[in-house]
Amino acid sequence: MKLRKAMAAALAGALVLTTIATGTTSEAAKKTKLKTKKVSIFVKGKKKISITGKKAKHKYTFTSKKKKIAKVSKKGVITGVKAGKTTITVKDTWKQKGKKKTKKLGTVKVTVKAKAPKQTQTPVVTPPAQTPAVTPAQTPVVTPPAQTPDGGSQTPVPSVKPSVKPSAKPSVKPSTAPTEKPIPTPDVEMSLDKNQIKPGDTATATVSVSAGEVNEVTWSVEKADVASVVKDAQDAKKAVITGKAVGETKITAEVKVTVEKKQFTVKAESSIKVATVVVNPVIESDSVEVNIGEKVDLAVKVDVETSMIESIVWKVEGDIATVETDAVDITKVTLTGVTRGKGKVTVTVTVKQGDETAVNTATVNLEVIQPIIEVDLSKGASTPSWFSGVSGEAQKDGSYKITWAADATDYSSAKFNFDDGMDLTGYYCVIDAEGCISTVEIHDKEKHETIYNNPYSVTKIEYGKAFPFVIQLSPENLNTAEVVEGGTADYTNVGGVQFAKGQEGEEISLTIKSIKFYKYEKDIPANMLPKSAK
Repeated sequence: MKLRKAMAAALAGALVLTTIATGTTSEAAKKTKLKTKKVSIFVKGKKKISITGKKAKHKYTFTSKKKKIAKVSKKGVITGVKAGKTTITVKDTWKQKGKKKTKKLGTVKVTVKAKAPKQTQTPVVTPPAQTPAVTPAQTPVVTPPAQTPDGGSQTPVPSVKPSVKPSAKPSVKPSTAPTEKPIPTPDVEMSLDKNQIKPGDTATATVSVSAGEVNEVTWSVEKADVASVVKDAQDAKKAVITGKAVGETKITAEVKVTVEKKQFTVKAESSIKVATVVVNPVIESDSVEVNIGEKVDLAVKVDVETSMIESIVWKVEGDIATVETDAVDITKVTLTGVTRGKGKVTVTVTVKQGDETAVNTATVNLEVIQPIIEVDLSKGASTPSWFSGVSGEAQKDGSYKITWAADATDYSSAKFNFDDGMDLTGYYCVIDAEGCISTVEIHDKEKHETIYNNPYSVTKIEYGKAFPFVIQLSPENLNTAEVVEGGTADYTNVGGVQFAKGQEGEEISLTIKSIKFYKYEKDIPANMLPKSAK
């Protein structure tokens, strides 16, 4: 099998560090937060929604928008019903001074995928090629797989020494019978440039698909006396909606799509309101990115006279940022990043003309960025139970020293686990260390590889690395091997960094000075960058 899989099992099984609760007042005063923001499961798969800072005598409720896609239990366990997307709303209910109080904690985006057919893998053993004496340019010998104490299959990792660069492929390769994977039904969305129009005015509807090529779109309107819809002569994916009479109606697009030569027909719907007084607020940005502690200004445009505006209310989803309305101009606000995460900024505009009132909202995606994330080395590293001879100790200068005894298990490892999985897409992992050359793996928090069920390395494994070490969590560095949960991993749930030795027969050590993730390359110290990048 490939060197990646021959080494995978030996680097696996890192024990997740347990953070010891301090019992301090600050812990007790923690806000209740919805930890789970996005879930991807298969049909019949299950995933529990996580809430941190739960309080006594509070009741937490979970409601699925589309129960035909995914259902959720009273305890917050999501079950996939059929392929598709939905959201689950989470609320916190309690009593205060005899009165019932309810607060929305947030929503969980759920994607349910069709279960792929199981693959049958049959190991095919070929005779190993004759290996000459090892020189600095050659690869060390790979020994046959052994059994771990817990019964799992453990594949040894080639010895990693300063003069050796592993390059040869092991002689044992798993043979996978070809299995045709089902093509998932593409998602389709409809967007309107205006969702409120006056009689005689027009709006444009546009459909987009997640995959494939749109062949034909059939447009229809639920209430023909309220509005009409006509396909755009130049672009079948667009249509012009014309208001006829006061009311509200649904616009439907039936879309024929071709994905990998297979035909699909999918539908998208949206509602439009026809009224004598309308307002269509537009935030002057498609998305907003702000660093923690930094500020960014936003403004909303309205298509009515200022005298008609009755109120403008801004809100930020969750607690990732604060919002402060301009004291002079209520169409403007200042956002301040508070904590890492993604959410939405919503503005609700109310206008009035005579006895007629119109209310409408606009939203924009918000991401609060932490430019530099540093792993807390003081929490220590964990080692799988079937490895022996590995120890670690925090140093006075804040570094952490990993020591492998002379009789330490071959290919044994130590791993720094994160308390929570982090979306580190695009970040640069920068490791400053000194000591023995080591193997480096950056793991997904939950996903495991298909063959040995080891924690999945999201980047291509870096064998025998000297330090400082830099790698960007970018598409070209993504490890694309299959994972147990189906498909491939990504960088949205990074859970730890692992270091491993080879077959050295003497005591060796590696002192980790820092493990940092940088959002922007410009922030990386020059002495940490490869010479070509300086």
